[in-house]
Amino acid sequence: MMYRRGAIKGRSFSFTAFLLLVLLASAFALSGPGVVPAAHAAAAHASVAQARIEEGVKEVGPRDAARFKVDAPADQASEFAGRCTLSAVGGSVNVAVDGVHYVPLSAPAIGDVLTLQPGESRTYEMTGTFAPNERGDAEIAFIFNGSPAGFCFPGQQCAKAAEGATALRAECTNR
Repeated sequence: MMYRRGAIKGRSFSFTAFLLLVLLASAFALSGPGVVPAAHAAAAHASVAQARIEEGVKEVGPRDAARFKVDAPADQASEFAGRCTLSAVGGSVNVAVDGVHYVPLSAPAIGDVLTLQPGESRTYEMTGTFAPNERGDAEIAFIFNGSPAGFCFPGQQCAKAAEGATALRAECTNR
């Protein structure tokens, strides 16, 4: 008697389907009570390192930076949760955000340029991760990049810019 490929005595047989069924059954058997919850319990008890920002208020002038050192472990990544309030003193200001070993998970990101209008204050709930660093030079900085300038399009009236700020005030705390 001649058999078709994949057919055994009139029944269709797929080795791939059989193997998939065996693998699924094994996966369910291994994930029975006590196996997966134990893995989750071990992960929950592992301590997560916390990074802490140097709390305080700093006021800087044009082309200067308000730098806040961060105490972060040298041997492992650490989580950070802080609050920083930026204020324009006496006019409008452009502020660039910088960080060393900082990976932000919330706004503002490294490299963002924020524009504050005269008298405006903004508070940022910052969360992120600090990479391990042996030198202990982790920090978050806010750089006073000057003031917004007016602009002109050819053949149109020029827009006026708000008067430039005399200082940038930055206040950071841990959450």
